[in-house]
Amino acid sequence: MAYDGLDGSIATKDVLVTAFSDIGIEEITGGKKAFVNFTTELVLDEVPHMLSNDILIVELLEDVRATEPVLAACRKLKRRGYLIALDDFTYSEDLEPLIGLADIIKIDFMKCDVEEIKKSVYKINSNRRKILLAEKIETYEDLDFARSLGFNLFQGFFFCKPTIANAKCTETLQVSKLQLIKYIADPEVSFFDLANVIKRDLVLSYRLLKIVNSAYYGLKYTVTGILHALLILGLNEIKKWISLIVLNQIKTTKPSELIRAALVRGIFMEKLAISQKKRKNRDEYFLVGLFSLAEAIMDTPIDAILKETHLSEEIIKPLVTGEGEKAELLKIIYHIERAEWDEADEIAVACGFDQAKTNQFYIEAMIDANKLLT
Repeated sequence: MAYDGLDGSIATKDVLVTAFSDIGIEEITGGKKAFVNFTTELVLDEVPHMLSNDILIVELLEDVRATEPVLAACRKLKRRGYLIALDDFTYSEDLEPLIGLADIIKIDFMKCDVEEIKKSVYKINSNRRKILLAEKIETYEDLDFARSLGFNLFQGFFFCKPTIANAKCTETLQVSKLQLIKYIADPEVSFFDLANVIKRDLVLSYRLLKIVNSAYYGLKYTVTGILHALLILGLNEIKKWISLIVLNQIKTTKPSELIRAALVRGIFMEKLAISQKKRKNRDEYFLVGLFSLAEAIMDTPIDAILKETHLSEEIIKPLVTGEGEKAELLKIIYHIERAEWDEADEIAVACGFDQAKTNQFYIEAMIDANKLLT
């Protein structure tokens, strides 16, 4: 959606009030810096100074011009330690003063053609070095091209797509780890036997105890052993987190954000189930959300992954066929992630939710995921 100067200012103010005041930006970003769009009006009014430079990157919208008042305001921000980014950048000579002040330059790979991108990078890098951020990366070819030009940061839903390599499927799957998910899916498994299996894996044990003792559960005492954790949380909760940890161990060179996104999806789906008074089935919804990114994390077809995990048909069917109520609910978060609000709202309403409620669940899921991964 495009904003004029006034509307852009209103939109940013709404974001600042909601994210920084009502929710708490650290809760959403997990302590990482946040890019926030600023119009000329907001920069001149020194609105960025209201926020700490520890959590804010001042992102100047593409229509901000290099006037002397704007440049003076940017110099003041730089002196106070703020990072400045230029959004939707296409090179023009009149932007040179802003390029000199900027730390990060963002180039939209869907909006600009190859020659425009090459020209912009060449002009940016003339006698200086900036952090280059490639936006809307959608293919491996785009990623390779961006890297060849020296881009440092990347954004795009391409990272949620797998590179399927059937020839090394068995190696990629790391069957021994997935067999653990299959083992815990057995309704007859005992807490004692499961605790013994988990204890053999140091990394799994450490991460499981870290999750159980996290702020997410708010326990008034420390859980010190695997069997204790099983007894406190129960088999279903432990099953969810073992699945998460196993995916995290298998992800190899994948961006850590993929694991975070998978966890957000799982928690979001669980919240929808609880809201629908399906608390007994909440774990199925969680695992559908979690495994919805398994292909991208493991670069293996989803049916091969699920075959090794021995999950129930209620979890497998929506992931493989894309059909059914759980698959429809999963589409809500898919559209929210892409800021496709109308599409998300249409599905939410059809499933009995309003947009405000699903947006609230998504924000809560991000906060909960950050607590668990901290």
